[in-house]
Amino acid sequence: MQVHNINGTSDNECVCGSWKNHWIKYNEKGQEWPVFCSEKDCTCAPTVGAHVQKEIGKDMSWFIIPLCARHNGPEFHGKTITISDSTSFASANRSETCEKSK
Repeated sequence: MQVHNINGTSDNECVCGSWKNHWIKYNEKGQEWPVFCSEKDCTCAPTVGAHVQKEIGKDMSWFIIPLCARHNGPEFHGKTITISDSTSFASANRSETCEKSK
C-alpha cells in the first residue's frame, strides 16, 4: 500500500502526549509498537507516529503510522511512501479517538 506523508503536521498536538502514544492506544489491529519502520524495506526502528493519508480511493482522512526519523523527515514530507501490508493505522481524528469521551 502507498501512503502520502503529510507535510506541516508537526504542530498538531494530541492529549495522548505524543502521536506515538496515540497510535499505541488506537491502532486498528491493537498491535504493540513495532520493531521496524512501516516503510516496506526499512529496518530502522520507528521513533514517531507520523501523519499520513492513504493513496487509494477518495478517502482524505488522516491516519497515524509508525515511521523512523528518516521516513518522517523533510526528505519524505509531502511524498509517497510504500508501506508494509502489516501496518496498522490509527485515525488521527482526535474527536473519534482520544477526545471522544470528553
